[in-house]
Order: sequence, then structure tokens, then C-alpha cells
Amino acid sequence: MSFWKKLFKRPNKYRNIDEVIDEELRMEEEDYVLSIDQIDMKSAGDRERYVLSLLEQIADASAQIESCKEEYNTVNRYLKDMEDLEYIQGDDRNSLMEYAKAISLLEKDKHVYEEKKQRLKDEDFIRMEKLEENAEEGIRKLTEAEEYQQAIRSDMMRLENEKQACLFRKQEAAAAMENLRGMALICTVALFACMGMLLFMQFVLEMNATIGYFLTASVAAIALTAMYMKYVEAVSERKRSSHSLNKVILLQNKVKIRYVNNTNLVDYLYMKYGVTSAKELISIWERYLAEREERARIKETIKDLSFTQEQLVTLLRKYHLYDPVIWLHQVEAILDPKEMVEVRHALIARRQKLRKQMEFNTGNAENAQQQVKELVGEYPQYAKEILKLVSDYEDKYPTS
Repeated sequence: MSFWKKLFKRPNKYRNIDEVIDEELRMEEEDYVLSIDQIDMKSAGDRERYVLSLLEQIADASAQIESCKEEYNTVNRYLKDMEDLEYIQGDDRNSLMEYAKAISLLEKDKHVYEEKKQRLKDEDFIRMEKLEENAEEGIRKLTEAEEYQQAIRSDMMRLENEKQACLFRKQEAAAAMENLRGMALICTVALFACMGMLLFMQFVLEMNATIGYFLTASVAAIALTAMYMKYVEAVSERKRSSHSLNKVILLQNKVKIRYVNNTNLVDYLYMKYGVTSAKELISIWERYLAEREERARIKETIKDLSFTQEQLVTLLRKYHLYDPVIWLHQVEAILDPKEMVEVRHALIARRQKLRKQMEFNTGNAENAQQQVKELVGEYPQYAKEILKLVSDYEDKYPTS
């Protein structure tokens, strides 16, 4: 029995799919590029798909870098404003501190009126007030990013299932080939044994073994032919499975890179808006809109506050600050160096997050470019074809 178990044994090396997905989802900011060794470079289709996947990786990385640059420049301008504030001296410095103190006191008086009916924390209101112009856009971006995150995760799970299915079919085909070889060996041994028995019956026992020869030869021919056809079918299935596996891996590479980029985007938006989900941002925004109307009525009775704010903005514009209005909501930072340090740390954290994302995409683009160069170097016979694909892709999707 152990012989038959060994002969028809099938490998059981499949991992739990959920474990595989969870492990791969944790692999952030990593280079997801299919190795050249896994590509059949003799296949024009595989070769083209591989090159196009590298070009798409470069294009996606470039787009991500461009989208980060504008926000990065804005954060830098805010940091430059903070440096410019430190250079204000003399009478302007005294005026700046007086305006800031006056605004701070008036704001505290205003909060006395709002205390009993206040439905939103001061920090949330101030944050949403600073982000008022692009809050709805931020809600839309964050909602889309979270939905896209779920879609990417579903795609990754689906692709992982497909990859496991391809691996299963490939290993099934390999096991079938091994089994068929064993069966063919057994059939051959049985054939020789029958022939030997028939020869013994014919020459030693002097029996007529003609029909036996015919039946033995017929059964052996049918069995060997059937096993040969099954073997050819198994070889074909293994090739098809390998081809499908390569296609799935290429798709997985693109999806994983998009997952990392989208995760970075979601994390950055969470940091920017100070929330943990789009639902929380929507809730704060709706509460802010309701409370804004109530505070607007209070501000009508506090004309001194508006006047002092105008004076502060006028003074700051004199020094050509990028966004002087924002300091109306950060007068405590003007008055308290510790608060200014906290604001600076928050901006630096945002900038580091953007830089990290740009470095990640720059690395992806450079790695993909290097892969294309290595491809041309290692396969000079396909160099013209590869360079033609690069040229056509650049013509179709020109980069700025």
C-alpha cells in the first residue's frame, strides 16, 4: 500500500489565503516588480506585457510625485511664513503682539457667549475654519480614497485567489505527469511480464498463445496511448497555468503599488484633517456648518475683533506672507513660542510624509527605468522592440 500512496501522492503546500493577504497588505513601501527570471522572454506577449507594466509603473509614480509637489510647496510656504514672522522687529513687532493679544482676549470673550451652546470643540472648529475652502473637496478625496482602498483590497484578494488557483493547477498538472510516468512504467513492466508468461506457455507448455499475444499487445497499446494523451494534456495545462500565473503576478505588482500609494494618501489626509475616517470628517464638517451660523451672529456684535483682525492681516501683508489670514486662527502661536513650535512640528510632519511618498515613487520609477535598461542589455535581440514600446508609450502618454 505504501508504494501506491507514494506513486499517487499529491503535494499539499498551499498556505491559508487570508494569511497570505494579511501578510502582503503589511508590505508597505516595498518594490513590487516581477523578476525577469519569471518572464518567458521568448514570448512576444509576455515580453510586451512586462515592458508595459514597467512603463505604467513609471507613469503612475510620476503622477503621484506631481500630485504631492503642489501640497509640498504649500507646506513649505507656510514654514517660510513662520520664518518671516520671526524677522518682524521694532514698532511692527509691538503692533503684532498687541493685535495678537487683543484678538486672543476678544476670542476668549466670544467663547463665553458660546460656552453653553457650543457643540464643537474649539480645535475642531478652528481646524475646519482653516480648511473651510477645501473641506468639501477633502471629504470627497478622503471618501474616494477609502472606497478605493476597499476596492484595491478586494482586487488583491481576488488576484491572490487567482494566483493560488494557478499554482494549484500547475502543481496538479505536475502531479498528474508524475503519476502518468509511474503508471506507464507499471504498464510496461506488466506488458513484459505477460509476454514472458505467454512465451513460457507457448514454448514450454506448447500451448497456442496467439490470442494472448494479440490481447496483450492491444491492451498495452490502448493503455499507453491513453496515458500518452493524458500526459500531453498535463504538459499543456502546466504551460497554461504558468502563463496565467505570470499575468496574475504582473497585475498583483501594479495593484500592490497602488495600494501603498493610496494608503500613504489616506494616512496623509487623516493627518491633514485630524480625523480617523471620512465619516468622522463629514460629522465634524456638518457640525461646523451648523455652529458657524451661530458664531457669525455673535461676531456681528464684536466689531472690535474684526477691526483688530484687519489690522493684523494688513501688518502681515506688509511682509508679503503667503497666507496672512491663517494667522488670525493662530494668534496663540504668535504670542507663545511653544505654540509656534507645535505648529512648526505639525507642518514638518506633513512635509516629511509628502517627502516620504515622493521618495517612494521616485524609487519605484528609477527601479522600473533600471529594469528596462537591464532588459535591453540582457536581451539585445529584443532591444529595438523594447525601445519601440518605450517610444510608443511616451508618444501616447507624454509626461510633463
